[in-house]
Amino acid sequence: MTDVPQALSGEQLAEIYRDLHANPELSFQEVRTAAIVADWLKSWGYDVNTGVGGTGVVGILDNGPGPTALLRADMDALPLLEKTELSYASSERATDRDGHDVPVMHACGHDVHVTCLLGAASRLAADRSGYSGRLMVVFQPAEEIGSGAKAMVEDGLYERFGTPDVVLGQHVAPMVAGVVGIHGGTAMAASDSLTITMHGRGGHGSRPESTVDPIVMASHTVLRLQTIVLARDRRR
Repeated sequence: MTDVPQALSGEQLAEIYRDLHANPELSFQEVRTAAIVADWLKSWGYDVNTGVGGTGVVGILDNGPGPTALLRADMDALPLLEKTELSYASSERATDRDGHDVPVMHACGHDVHVTCLLGAASRLAADRSGYSGRLMVVFQPAEEIGSGAKAMVEDGLYERFGTPDVVLGQHVAPMVAGVVGIHGGTAMAASDSLTITMHGRGGHGSRPESTVDPIVMASHTVLRLQTIVLARDRRR
């Protein structure tokens, strides 16, 4: 008889979270995190595939006929210095894409995302009586630079592992404890970037009226863009 895997306990999940938080990795450098994820998934009987889109991990669990559900979490951290003074605060440093030595911190909750998906993956493997179908758990690299999902898709994510019938993502947010926010359809599933060039004219500090100061122009632009966000929120 095949041993039934045990779902992770609350304390195990807390320990995984603390370890991930203390050992963050930059985009496309999530080697340690990916290895931890792969080891846990293998222990629960998932078919595990590593190196997808660089450092991405895909776990497949077949549980009879039915739809394919993709559950996704991102893994990368940010080039920030942690000042929380937590017992498990990060002291890690790494080399960024530009060759700079930078501090690294999980400042956007991806350590929580990985932990939550591991918790879900363990429970879905431990108790398969309540559902039927195919589970695809995806641990994505490089969300912070907007390249990880594209890299996984271009590496044949759907061609190699099948196209899911539903994709479920997650993100931590400042909400009341015990409350879950759910939104049907696409949510927080895209990113855009743009470059704005300010054309100015220099001059002496004693005669600002004779200049076209690009710093002032940029400052006004930032304030006006932020005002658009605030106005949108007030209309909700």
